[in-house]
Amino acid sequence: MWRFTAKEATEFFRSSGADCDEKLVQEWMNDTNRMHIDYGVRKDDFIHFDIWKRQKGTAHEDGISDRIKIARLCVEINGLKKEISVLTKERNDLKDKLEVMTS
Repeated sequence: MWRFTAKEATEFFRSSGADCDEKLVQEWMNDTNRMHIDYGVRKDDFIHFDIWKRQKGTAHEDGISDRIKIARLCVEINGLKKEISVLTKERNDLKDKLEVMTS
């Protein structure tokens, strides 16, 4: 039995700074089976929701197969490799500018 609705939780989460809608909060409530018998929405609910939301769609999401985890990790690795390449180029450009300035 829930002591609060998805609407109440959404309002609380938004007042705590979360970017969410009622549909997403309802999905969290269904996915996590958080049962609150003796209280309403609390800070620890917000923390659990925030963790769940950050992990959703990543390799760390609960309930996904190892195959999906590996695929998501490969995508993440490729993105990080691209980011490293961009940052390396930026660093080299800055080194070149510094050399010109100190010459």
